[in-house]
Amino acid sequence: MKPAATPMPTPPGPAGNGSAVPPLAAPPATPAIPPFEPPAMPMSVADSSRRILWIIALYRAICAAVLLGIALLVDLHAIQIVTPNAFVAGTAAYFVFALVGFWWVQTDRVTPSISVVASVLLAGDILFLALIIVAGGNAVAPVPIMLFPQLASSGWLLRTRTAFFHAALATVALLGLDVFRAVEGDIGVAQLFQTGLVGFGYFATVGIAIALGRYTKASEDLAAQRGIDVANLEQVNRLIIQDMQDGVLVVDLTGVVRGHNAQVTRLLGGFGRMRGGMRLAEFSSVLHDYWRRFQDDAGETLPAFKVEATQRLLRVRLVRIGSGLNGGTLIYLEDLGRAQSDAQQMKLAAMGRLTASIAHEVRNPLSAINQAAQLLEEDGSVAPEGQRLLSMIRNNAKRIDRIVGEVLQLNRRDRQQPETLSLHEFVQSLTDEIMQAENMPPQTVSIMTPQELLVIFDRGHLNQILWNLVRNAWQHCQKKEGSIRIAARAGYMGDAVICELQDDGAGIPAELRGQIFEPFFTTRPGGTGLGLYIARELADANGATLELLPKGPGAHFRITLRRALAGAR
Repeated sequence: MKPAATPMPTPPGPAGNGSAVPPLAAPPATPAIPPFEPPAMPMSVADSSRRILWIIALYRAICAAVLLGIALLVDLHAIQIVTPNAFVAGTAAYFVFALVGFWWVQTDRVTPSISVVASVLLAGDILFLALIIVAGGNAVAPVPIMLFPQLASSGWLLRTRTAFFHAALATVALLGLDVFRAVEGDIGVAQLFQTGLVGFGYFATVGIAIALGRYTKASEDLAAQRGIDVANLEQVNRLIIQDMQDGVLVVDLTGVVRGHNAQVTRLLGGFGRMRGGMRLAEFSSVLHDYWRRFQDDAGETLPAFKVEATQRLLRVRLVRIGSGLNGGTLIYLEDLGRAQSDAQQMKLAAMGRLTASIAHEVRNPLSAINQAAQLLEEDGSVAPEGQRLLSMIRNNAKRIDRIVGEVLQLNRRDRQQPETLSLHEFVQSLTDEIMQAENMPPQTVSIMTPQELLVIFDRGHLNQILWNLVRNAWQHCQKKEGSIRIAARAGYMGDAVICELQDDGAGIPAELRGQIFEPFFTTRPGGTGLGLYIARELADANGATLELLPKGPGAHFRITLRRALAGAR
């Protein structure tokens, strides 16, 4: 079909100027930036402490199992155990205690503080090892060495002077036991001296563990703060990138797109279809070719290219980021037509303001001309050959009035009043109105829009966009049942609604596809060439996009709108 750019005829409304006035509606609240949440660290302090307790509990269980194995499998008389039965009972009790402690540490049930857990388990170690020493005599004199890991863990976990109390408790208990045994004549002074050296080692181990624990705690706090700072910076960068006028893609070494901003889909025309994790070739075959050429020769100058779907001329700039296996490429897409479009916007806005200032002065004489022509026609004093001239006067006066009204629409894009709309109800109601106004037969328009889809859009703007598209489709379709099809679906990411309108006409010639959205371009006699341009501008003002798809048959337009949550109505 030919690209008719003539906008819809504005349905009559109370404004008196032929344009429908949308009902006032409070704009939806701007979605707030979600509050920052600190990044999840690889292992929190609590998890790290529990992991240390688990390791010590496992060590305790292994030591208890070794002692119990010796008691059960070795000839205790041969290794000079004083009281074999008591030794077996002591090691068995210690093994049971170790198993209970292991279960206590790894259970998900609510447990006391780390200090209480460490103190209780250490007290049990001292008690049962003392019983084993009493039962085993000199044969188990090295057993106190087994307490070094427990005391080291206490110092690392507590990081306070309480850990020295644990060392003092173990030292006093073992020295008291050796003093009692020395009084009984079981050991000599040399054993007391050795136990004193072990106690000194306890205090030294605890002191070193406390210092290392405090240093580790400071490192963990610094790492957590650095993680928060990095996450804050990442969030700021993400917000800045999302608001950039240039498209930004992050591509890894294998050609997979790891991230992109919303401007990329606006420039490439892939709303609702593009997502992270896709191959770059799925985004754009041209960009994939440019990326491969950049990998081969980073100094090569890459020419700008034109996107078929959006008719935008893009300049590509690639920057290598990272190094090694963690490297990638940053791709910038700059819309070369943006500056020209901005200048054009300024001209059109100035034209709109000028037209608005003189609209009253222009329309009043037009109304007088129309009324005079009508009176002459009703008076009957005009000769039959003059009736054709009167008809020309009225038609051209209406055309001038329509042109003035259309140019006035250039000021409306910044006056949107977005609201949450049910797309199915809106399209159904608007289609009924259009078919009545255009005298279209029933069932000409086929509507396939799910009832649950909600969109955020200015009601008047969406009315004008769809009216213009449906009217153009009606002018160029075969005018049969189902000649015009309107279908909608949710976008792939769930944050957009894709609405497509297609007719069964001849379609738009390929050589004209790049011009149909340009202002004042039309191939239809009597058209102003502002209809599709204004429709696209209104879509852009509402955070949506209007594009012409290359597939047929007929003309195939796609509108991608912002989706509203179901509870937002």
